Amino acid sequence: MSKKPDSFTVFTRSLSEKDRQTVRSFTDGWKKHFDLPASEEKLLLEDAREALMALTGAGTDLDEAVRRLSPANLGGFYAHEALSWYPLDDAAKIYPLSLKFGRMPIFRLSCYLLKPVVPQLLQVALDFTIKRFPSFATIVRRGFIWHYLDSIKRRFSISKESGPPCQPLKITAAGVQSFRVLYHDNRISVEFFHVLTDGHGGMVFLKTLVAEYLRLTGVEFTPSEGVFDINEPARGGEFSNDFERFCPNSRKTGGFGGKAALQMGGKLSRLAPCRVCQLVYSTDSLLECAHNMGVSVTALVLSLMFHAQCSATESREGLMKIQVPVDMRHHFTESETLRNFSMYCSIDLSPDQVTDIRQTALEVAEQLKSRSTFEEMAVMMTTARKLIRSLRFIPLIAKIPVARFLYGFLGDSRFSNTLSNLGRIMMPPELASQIAGFDFVLGTTVVSRAACAICSFGGNTVLSVSKSTKDPSFEERLLALSESLGLETRVTETPLYE
Repeated sequence: MSKKPDSFTVFTRSLSEKDRQTVRSFTDGWKKHFDLPASEEKLLLEDAREALMALTGAGTDLDEAVRRLSPANLGGFYAHEALSWYPLDDAAKIYPLSLKFGRMPIFRLSCYLLKPVVPQLLQVALDFTIKRFPSFATIVRRGFIWHYLDSIKRRFSISKESGPPCQPLKITAAGVQSFRVLYHDNRISVEFFHVLTDGHGGMVFLKTLVAEYLRLTGVEFTPSEGVFDINEPARGGEFSNDFERFCPNSRKTGGFGGKAALQMGGKLSRLAPCRVCQLVYSTDSLLECAHNMGVSVTALVLSLMFHAQCSATESREGLMKIQVPVDMRHHFTESETLRNFSMYCSIDLSPDQVTDIRQTALEVAEQLKSRSTFEEMAVMMTTARKLIRSLRFIPLIAKIPVARFLYGFLGDSRFSNTLSNLGRIMMPPELASQIAGFDFVLGTTVVSRAACAICSFGGNTVLSVSKSTKDPSFEERLLALSESLGLETRVTETPLYE
């Protein structure tokens, strides 16, 4: 019994002899760009074939499809040896140690397109894009003193989304990447282990990946607005540990420490996050409301969060503390790094101080202004740098117990919640017209019942609330307060993950 021909063979047999030669030249061109194990080369060649069939099947002319999928976009990435390695930045050094305690900080960035994602094109977009981000084409390895990122040359794969967001990656398995690219309907998401990057670097990667995907669908654009040209070489500053490069060496130290924060109520779920709720605001109405109160959008949202937390706990003792990451690139504008380069400030209020939303917003705004200054961040950077230096000669195996101390220093219990604001996301106009929106989701911590993240695109601002308890009090109160202020708001949420 003869073997049934595969789909690509059937496809090529349907072509004219001239077009068959075009396809042969195309696949030969891809093969020339590989020097990998046979199993990896087979997968990459399959990517090219599947994408070619997807484009021509959707009506794209064969010559145009071959042009978009040109193997020149692979560069030498899959043909060169993996020789580079990257020491972890100061913020990332603690993350692999935390795995011993069941913790893995993961965050998700997503882009929503106007049309459903074609997975065959997304896979090739990743095949092309990864070479522009060599510090992401890595795996985490154990060194003698610290973990480090080691380059790996392989096919980085996409997956169809299933289950809860921001689940741990099994990075201890051989060759497992420290990020994942997911798709669902019209959504492209990238989830990052924080050891690789922060929200800024992650968003540059997502925007560039989405741009390359849209180019493959036929959208021409000029790289701008933080979208990289995938065929330009990476700049050295993109891999820099800017905590070390820009450490101001303040004479003062401190900025960490502190007592445990008042936590929201509700039994911790077995699976975290157990739900993600999103409040989608009209950006104009949010800006108008903040302007009328004389505060920033961040201060307004923090005020809503403090009031909502008061409804989500019966305890009145202690301080509610919300962690607010501060992107140090705002203070060091010459920074090009795509690694972690954020510190944080803590906004603290007692339940008795939370009475009127406007007054709370003004108090929050004052704390934000005073606690995110260069001087305050310099103290924290100096303290963190000295701590890292004090551990530099201690073998990695001896550092593991120290992680307990560090998590007392930077621990989950010190905060009730988090608000990370990526601000306004921009895309080149040719691409923006193909995009419905973006969102940003934080993974939950071991102690806190919620973690919040916010970003804006076009006319919408999305506040994502990741929950680690089934108790819906916090998000329900957020919505009620938003509506009481006249904010144009709609709500979306995932199912309850159990």
